Amino acid sequence: MEGKKPTIGIIGLGPAGSILAAHLAKAGEDIIVEDIVQKLLLTIKQEGLHISGIKELTAKIDKITSSMSEFSKLNPDIIFIATKACILKVILPEIKQIYKPEMKIVSFENGLDNEQFITRSLGIDTTYRVVINYAGNTIGLGNVRMNWFQPPNYVGAFCKGEYTIDETTKYISNMMTCSGLTTHEAPDIKKNVWEKTILNSALCSICAVTGQTMKEAIEFEHTRDLAVKILEEGLEVAKADGYDFGKGSLSRFTSYLEKGGAHKPSMLIDVENKRPTEVDFMSGAIAHYGEKYGIPTPVNSTFTSLLKTIENQF
Repeated sequence: MEGKKPTIGIIGLGPAGSILAAHLAKAGEDIIVEDIVQKLLLTIKQEGLHISGIKELTAKIDKITSSMSEFSKLNPDIIFIATKACILKVILPEIKQIYKPEMKIVSFENGLDNEQFITRSLGIDTTYRVVINYAGNTIGLGNVRMNWFQPPNYVGAFCKGEYTIDETTKYISNMMTCSGLTTHEAPDIKKNVWEKTILNSALCSICAVTGQTMKEAIEFEHTRDLAVKILEEGLEVAKADGYDFGKGSLSRFTSYLEKGGAHKPSMLIDVENKRPTEVDFMSGAIAHYGEKYGIPTPVNSTFTSLLKTIENQF
């Protein structure tokens, strides 16, 4: 990207968005943040955004907004949507009102096909997608604990129905890497999305239903068996969609889950706080693709139904 250094907008200051914002701000990027929680914004304005855990840093952020109209007036060039995937249907109509053709829109959430949904909803040719390989929890207003990071993150583009890379993916990759969040370009980011979605589905749904941490779920025989079955289903459906992770993939994916540690996935935290979950974009999405290709996904389907039932009680 040529010309002036782009202004980076970040919508949503949950753990993923906060970690991104703090790293980019600390690295000297021109950052705008938007969130609807007024107390959070006031705390960040007064005290900065603090990241603890595996990294320790505090970043000062001056451009703080609580509405899309305020956000738009500060002229963001690259907009990272870091809300929950289930909030997309709420936030995209607002983004559509402020969208300008020169803006670059980046999906920074978990879930399958978010970038395609954004492209259709906004009526645009290109949406960018980042697959993050870090996680954290909010421990207080403006204070997020970064629990783990298994680099790299990945960035790719969904352009006119095809996956690719371009000048913007190169810029985002370099910018995030220079900030300390090592990120690589991925010419077919959907493969990385499939991998992350399968891994997330394996433990997020189980932890959300059972109340276990990732460590507890993968170490307890019965929930470990369920996690492996979710992986098996996801890998089979992904293969039908053209993404074969190869021999030994089940073992590799299981090994990845074993590194999660005593971490509460965001879906469990959503259930604890009686908020909608992203299950439709994880286990639900795997089940949907299973129906498309005629592949049974009983465990993913069951956990999707259980979580939809739990959500119905909120």
